[in-house]
Amino acid sequence: MQHPSSARRLVAAVAAVLAVTSTAALAATPATAATAAEAPARPAGVTAAFTVDNDLQLVSAGTTGFLSRKPGGALLDGWQYYWTTYADGTTKSLDPAYQWFGGGSDVVFSRKPTETSYFVHDMAHPSNFLVGLSGNGAFAGAIGRNAVFTSQDSDGLDVTLKRLVTGTSQVTTLDVPLPADARVLRVQAGTVDAGLIQYARGFGDETTFYLAAVDLGNGQIIQTVPTGSTAPRSGVFLTDTHVGWVGNPTGSSAALLTVARGGEGTPASFALGATPVNAPLDAAAVGGWAVTTQKGGGLAEQPSAQYPLVARSLSNPGSPVRLLDHAGSMTTAPDGSVLVRGGSLSQGGEGVYRIAADPSGTPVATLVATTGRKTELGLAATAVPSVVDFDRNGGRAALSWTLSRYNGEGTVTLRHVASGRKATRSFSGRDYAFREGGGRIDFAWDGLLAPNTGGTAGFAPAGDYVWELKAKPLNGIGPDLSRTGTFKVARKTGLHDYTGNGSPDVLARDASGRLFRDDTVITPSSTEVYSSGRTQVGTGWQVYNLLEAVGDVAGGTAPDLLARDASGVLWLYQGNGNGGFGTRAKVGPGWNTYKQLTGGSDLNGDGRADLLATDGTGALWFYKGTGSASTPFATRVKVGGGWGAYNQITAVGDLAGSAAGDLVARDTAGVLWFYPGDGRGNFGTRVKVGGGWGGFTHLVGVGDADRDGRADLYAAGPSGSRLYPGSGIAASPLKPGVFTSVHSDAARFNSIF
Repeated sequence: MQHPSSARRLVAAVAAVLAVTSTAALAATPATAATAAEAPARPAGVTAAFTVDNDLQLVSAGTTGFLSRKPGGALLDGWQYYWTTYADGTTKSLDPAYQWFGGGSDVVFSRKPTETSYFVHDMAHPSNFLVGLSGNGAFAGAIGRNAVFTSQDSDGLDVTLKRLVTGTSQVTTLDVPLPADARVLRVQAGTVDAGLIQYARGFGDETTFYLAAVDLGNGQIIQTVPTGSTAPRSGVFLTDTHVGWVGNPTGSSAALLTVARGGEGTPASFALGATPVNAPLDAAAVGGWAVTTQKGGGLAEQPSAQYPLVARSLSNPGSPVRLLDHAGSMTTAPDGSVLVRGGSLSQGGEGVYRIAADPSGTPVATLVATTGRKTELGLAATAVPSVVDFDRNGGRAALSWTLSRYNGEGTVTLRHVASGRKATRSFSGRDYAFREGGGRIDFAWDGLLAPNTGGTAGFAPAGDYVWELKAKPLNGIGPDLSRTGTFKVARKTGLHDYTGNGSPDVLARDASGRLFRDDTVITPSSTEVYSSGRTQVGTGWQVYNLLEAVGDVAGGTAPDLLARDASGVLWLYQGNGNGGFGTRAKVGPGWNTYKQLTGGSDLNGDGRADLLATDGTGALWFYKGTGSASTPFATRVKVGGGWGAYNQITAVGDLAGSAAGDLVARDTAGVLWFYPGDGRGNFGTRVKVGGGWGGFTHLVGVGDADRDGRADLYAAGPSGSRLYPGSGIAASPLKPGVFTSVHSDAARFNSIF
């Protein structure tokens, strides 16, 4: 076939480029691929000469080094390009104002996206001299030291090879006689003296695809191979003996097809097996072998049997040799070897491998450069504090784990050792936020744990915890990942916090003597206080005619409970921090002289809970807490008389914002009065809260139930229960009541405290 008229031929502008241009296009300062602060440690046993970045992609391989790119460049294509030298691993960052191309040689080409001029760089020479190429054609790719340009006008296609003459700054131009109606799709390096051009003719259902072997010495077509009505998947190759490609017989299968050099007729075909529809299968040649892979398996989110890089003898393609477990990019080097950015579970992890024939002629993979990462899914970093203090960070904790790559899915579980209750976060590479985090799993823990059985979520108690991360690789490469660690949760123990989880517990006894505990919960997403689950504490409590929650009076780590029996003996039950109580201890006899007991507030500012009692004469007595289990209270001190007018007194903690323990008292008419504490065991002038409180049978100084930092009042009666939040204002110490579901069945209990 004759080349089209020279009037349509590209014009080569051959010129030496000034030194200032060379400096602009190629950065002269070498930079390692990973800085000292970022350079990862090599996996055990890895003996690669140097380290490269994990997100490197190969573009072209030469005799002295290779061209690569990474995401994040300033160009419109979003890539930054590099040249790495084999001898010492030195990596040069190439000018980000240019796009860079290569085709299996130390010669690379560059251009600015906004310009038509191309520059040729010989990376093997220290001067890195340039030659300018310009014309009215489009750059189609590179074959070794040759740049392929195409142009199309009304007369048809014009294809030229522009070659840098070795050792000079001259360029020769060769015409390539492709059909005038051809559409060039790609060019591919082949042998030392020949390259491959893939093109198509026709349109729609009449399209036919071709591979043309081109003599690099004279630009002539050596052999044309039709590949059918479907384009090769990705991989095409040219050797001294074969033209080969990955065909696409059906949407779910692929085949390796070859035609002998100089031969015609039906191609030899070998089925590669089940393949995802339109999967990008690549192929290259190493001696008398073809290597194939489905590129991108390392970061894929579904498994495929085609991810491994395997080699098949062109004379016996039914006996594949597995070389790597996945490959992301690969390119043919001038010596006929193939450079691959991939990974191996058994050899050296992630890195750049050279595929070349061993003495027997069988391809083997040799690690050239490591990224410092293993191929299997791993845990790269953990950000879990040794102590999660929910009192310092608003009841939330930010925990995170970073996988070695984002394409994993699984769960992170936080487990309270003592109770076994858990909080779980699921994650997947399909999760956009997870993907953008580069494999980081963020767990914004709200401090809640799911119940073991029944009930609803409740706050996490203080104590020991275990975290467990389980993940499986979505690409199916390598084993599942399982890692564990430990941490502690710290919380301050409140007045009614018997479980150590920072939220008040309300106790209630029924007529049969069974004692129950409700752990109250309110979260930013809930509109009311609710119970995370009712737990029976014990039985036999009917022997007591008075029960009162009194805070920590015995110097332990949890609130305590006072119980008076029918003979007037007062007993102390120390809280164990797990929602229960220890063996009772006798406080003393004679307590039947008191009509009411109320405790829990620190009334004198010494940091300990105290006790108040009213006797039959209406006198109010103050018992200072000592912090001793054997003698929990000091000698009583009389506060004053006239308290017989009240049928309910309740120590409520600080309602008025004075940091002193306060008191509310209800009279027989149902009016509630507020007594502000003075911090010395006495009270100021009472303030009327309001009437209508006679409908409640139980008033409980529950502590901070709504988690706003102020003490609250809990009220229960036949009509259910209400929470009255503290306002912090002495003149109106309580906010309007809000419904709670904690004791909607309050009528079944004879004591709620």
